[in-house]
Amino acid sequence: MYFKLVMEGGHVGAGKSCEMVRYFKGDDIFCVLTKSLHTPRLKKKEFGGGIKLIKEISWREYITGKGQERRNPYLNRN
Repeated sequence: MYFKLVMEGGHVGAGKSCEMVRYFKGDDIFCVLTKSLHTPRLKKKEFGGGIKLIKEISWREYITGKGQERRNPYLNRN
C-alpha cells in the first residue's frame, strides 16, 4: 500500500513551520504512521501532532511523488 502524508515541518525559525508532502510505502496506515514519526524535520508535537493528513494513493502517484521529493532541496540532506 502507498500513502501520501502532509506533515508540518520545523527548523525554519522559532515558532514557524512549513508544510511538506512525503510519500511512504507500508503494510497499513499504522505502519506508515510509525515510520513517519522518525522523519527528519517533522515537528515533534504530541503523538502524531505534526502529521496533518494521511491518504492512501496509487502506485503511479507514489512514483511521481517520490520523484518530486528527490528534487525538493528542503527534503534532501545533501
